[in-house]
Order: sequence, then structure tokens, then C-alpha cells
Amino acid sequence: MPWMERPDRCRRARPLLGTLVEIEARGRAAARAVEAGFAAVARVQQLMSRFDPASDISRLNAAPVGQPEQVDIATASVLALGAELQSASGGQFSCTPGASPATDTLPTWTMAGGFISKHAPVRFDLGGIAKGYAVDCAIEAMLAIMGDAGELALVNAGGDMRHAGIEPVQVALREPGEPARIARVLTLANAALASSAVGGLAPEAGAAPRITCGPGTPGTGPGRGLPPDAGATVLAPTCMHADALTKVVLLCGDPEHPLLARYHACTLLYRDGTLAPARA
Repeated sequence: MPWMERPDRCRRARPLLGTLVEIEARGRAAARAVEAGFAAVARVQQLMSRFDPASDISRLNAAPVGQPEQVDIATASVLALGAELQSASGGQFSCTPGASPATDTLPTWTMAGGFISKHAPVRFDLGGIAKGYAVDCAIEAMLAIMGDAGELALVNAGGDMRHAGIEPVQVALREPGEPARIARVLTLANAALASSAVGGLAPEAGAAPRITCGPGTPGTGPGRGLPPDAGATVLAPTCMHADALTKVVLLCGDPEHPLLARYHACTLLYRDGTLAPARA
């Protein structure tokens, strides 16, 4: 019997979050744990996708300035981390890309008691940070089913990955901008990692960057120009933090940004867009 069909081992993949989500479990009730993981990911997509007109994010984007809009507690928690990172990074990270930077006296949006109020015509896009949160939710859902009998729980959503269990996994990290080249091999054990590349996995000449600084945002490092082959991979306890911190590293041009230590994270690979390969 193939290992994927055994009752204690299951691995499946489904299109979600704009990518292919792969979930693997080994241990008691592995197949049920995998299904629970997919259900958790689907719920985050339903809440936070800007392409779903019924999602919290779409409703926020459609709401008039000044009108409070209630969001799910999950959406509120992701927005809260986004606001925290925006403040701590001096505005380099933002959940409202392209918006003018906020000031202490005039924030672009505020949150109180699960209600979000826009104070400017901004548009929210949780993007990768929501994808990382979905991975975390999937892992927690799987562990709730497998408990101590879980040998391995692994979720990979287009490069946003988190592992839990007693069996570590080997992960090949690809060179930013050069997906055919393996930059290093990592043993992942009860941790998460995320990779972000400004131009995607294989940037095309003249293509618009996927990660950009907002207008008026001060540059604080060589990452200000954001060349299309710049990229970073960050290791952190949760995938939501790992994904968000890749953006901070790139936007600030600093692979040793102080926020990494605050969240017990580190940069595994960093390429600033020069001809040099990524470095640890």
C-alpha cells in the first residue's frame, strides 16, 4: 500500500490562497487532520481575500470613510499585527499599500472592539501576511486533532511553510530571482519560514514589482530601490510573522532589522538585487 494511503499518513494539495497549498500529516487520524487544515485555510481565504466581494477585506475596502465596519476576530488579529509592524518599521510595512503614510495625529485607519474605521480612502490588502496566518491556522487545526500522537504536521502555501512534530523535514531554499538554483538546504523543525521576491520567482524584465514602498515612505537602506531580483527568506516561530518580516527586510534593505529579534526570527537568505547571490 502506498504510504499516502496508510491511515497514519496523508498528503494532499489543493488550489487556495492564489497558490497550491500542500498539507501533510503523519500520526493518528492523519487524513482527518489534513482535511481540518484545508478547512482552516479556506476560512481565512473567505475572510481575507480581496477578490471575494463578501470577505471582510472587500467590505472594508467598499466602506465609506468614517463608517465603522465590524470584522471577524481572525481578521482583526491579522490587522493588529499589520498595524504593529507598520509602526515598528517606520511605515515601511503596511496593510494599505500605496497609501500616504499615517501620522500620529491622523492615522489612515483605526481599530476598536473589532470595528475598523477608515480615516482616508485607503484600500486594505493583507496578501502574504494573511497567507502566513492561514498556514498557522492549518497547523493549529491539525494539532488539535492529532494531539501528542502527531509525528508530523506540515503546511506549504506557495513558499509559506510551517512544520510541527517530532519528525523534522529538509527544505531546499531557492535563490531569489533564480528558481533553478538551490541556495541552501535547511532542516525545519517546529518552526515556520517564508520567502518573498520582489519580482516573483522568476522576474521578467520590465515587470512591475510585487513589493513596493508607498509614496512618501522614507527609504532606510539599499532595499529602497527594490530591484526585481531582490528577495529574502525568514525563519520565525509562526508563518504570519515570517511572511511579514520578509517584507520588512526587503523594504528596509536590512537582513538584520531589529524587528527580527523582537519576534525571535532570523533572515536565512537575502539578496538586495545586485549580481551577488543570496547570502545568509
